[in-house]
Amino acid sequence: MVTVAILVTLRDQLPDLGSLLTVWQELDLGWAAAAVVAGFVSQAAFAEQQRLLLAGLGVRLPRDSAIALTVSGAAVSMAVPAGAAVATAFTFRTFRRYGATTPVATAVTVVSGVVSMLSLALLYAFGWLISSDLETVPWRPAVIALAVAALGYVLWRFRTALSPSPGSRLGRFVAAAARTTAEMAAIPSRRWFSIFTAGLAKWVLDLFCLAAAATACHATLDWWRIAVIYLGIQIVRQIPLTPGGTGLIEVVMLAALVTAGCSHPVAAAIVVLYRLISMWLVLLMGIPAYLWLRRDLR
Repeated sequence: MVTVAILVTLRDQLPDLGSLLTVWQELDLGWAAAAVVAGFVSQAAFAEQQRLLLAGLGVRLPRDSAIALTVSGAAVSMAVPAGAAVATAFTFRTFRRYGATTPVATAVTVVSGVVSMLSLALLYAFGWLISSDLETVPWRPAVIALAVAALGYVLWRFRTALSPSPGSRLGRFVAAAARTTAEMAAIPSRRWFSIFTAGLAKWVLDLFCLAAAATACHATLDWWRIAVIYLGIQIVRQIPLTPGGTGLIEVVMLAALVTAGCSHPVAAAIVVLYRLISMWLVLLMGIPAYLWLRRDLR
């Protein structure tokens, strides 16, 4: 219903099919190929993040199987209602079948999501800082660092008073978080750098996929504006109204590109190309990836 409402609102901005085909006929195939490669390597980077987490806890997950798991899990999350929860359960069971204990599989599943969100937050923070006028506001990064340090000290200083009772729901959550932290403490510190690098690479490559798709369609926008649109779309992606954000992401991205200065046909061509790579190609690869996993597990 939400998608239909947005489509009705934007019906006057949707281009005719002839204009869209004209843009596609002039597509820069080199940049389109770069977008496809970036989209695939983005999935591989997330797979490497999970593989490194498991390896740090003594569980061997082959690199090709890690990629197959990531692609099939992403396909599940895009294809079914409540796909994120279903994909998480599928990933957890696969970790167990590769030899991870229940605490290790739980810890990796949770921490992998946390690393991914922290990497995205780091990308947001980096964009915010470089877009700020640091000459006129030189104290902004220092204030942020001091605020984080002060909050950390307060939480540590009053950690006993803030501890909930063990029998409460919050107490059980804290206990589970403590177990996860204990599992993660076994991972060498130098490996964490590789884990966070893989997590950040996932988002940067996906952003490059969108920027390459826009360049392939001869968009007049600079890459900085495309990055702003991309980061905004990641917020929309978290709204679980449709599987994989189908419909919602497309219409919001179309509106953002048109507002930023793209013509309607070019904006529509960018949306179609990016979603073909980031969603429909993943869905097509999902079944072969799942079959590869089944064969490997045998």
